Amino acid sequence: MHATLEVGRELKQDLSSRQLPRGGWPYTQGSAQAALEPTCLALLALRSDPGPARDLAIRFLLDIQNPNGSWPAFAGDNLEGSGLTGLSLLALNRCGIKGEATDQGFQWLLNLRGWESHWLWRWKFKTSDRHVRFDPDKFGWPWMPETVSWVVPTAYSLLALTASFKTPPPDSVRFRIRRGVEMLYDRICPPEGWNAGNGVVYGQPLAPHLDTTAIALLALRSEPTNELTAASLDWLGQRAQTSCAPWSLAWAILALDAYGRRTNQLLTRLADARDTHRIKDCATLAVAALALDCAFERNIFRVTE
Repeated sequence: MHATLEVGRELKQDLSSRQLPRGGWPYTQGSAQAALEPTCLALLALRSDPGPARDLAIRFLLDIQNPNGSWPAFAGDNLEGSGLTGLSLLALNRCGIKGEATDQGFQWLLNLRGWESHWLWRWKFKTSDRHVRFDPDKFGWPWMPETVSWVVPTAYSLLALTASFKTPPPDSVRFRIRRGVEMLYDRICPPEGWNAGNGVVYGQPLAPHLDTTAIALLALRSEPTNELTAASLDWLGQRAQTSCAPWSLAWAILALDAYGRRTNQLLTRLADARDTHRIKDCATLAVAALALDCAFERNIFRVTE
């Protein structure tokens, strides 16, 4: 346990050292291009640290917010926003940041829908385009406006909404949460797990991805466990035993721990990968730090937090 604690500290120290002067993090160590996903994940990992990295990251996120309330995938990128807006709102929420900026962000998130929700696209997917198998009435969030729903941005958005409304949410929020949950269940790869988008294409079931499955399960943690989530958790636990990728292993630990599954062996394997300098991806470094917190019952994705 002491070794895991020490590795976790090393990960967070390395993460802090990679922060760019303006406050964000790049995807790749050595890059000067700040990106939203590694920045939000790093902020979540450092949320309880008293050092300047946390405050600088919060200020950076608030500075790069688009006028319409969304967040771009990269600093100075598309003013129309990205599907990572939910992750940004989640990170700010976990740091106790509320106000006009987050209110505008949530309004943008509630207005953004997968393009399949438009009546013309619903007609298209129900009649002429049957190469993909999904119900267009069950929509979530896209990576970019005016595109169809994808699993990860939908999961990030659901995590943001459920974390921010502990009391019964307004009808508009409850509607979007319900549609997003339905969308995730509709896109599952038979019989378990999630791919990036559709579960079946041209009549063929697609193979699930370990990281996407973990993120989707975290988004469904507030829902009653059913046969689909139970089967996906079983699959995730089995696949994680043979995964050597820190990114996938860390996400699997976070999801399995959030559902009360045992992760001691997985945590030991992750902690044994001590040479953080060999992990060039800052997002991976941040998720690994978050996963190691599970050893001390500090999983940020637990519903009870």
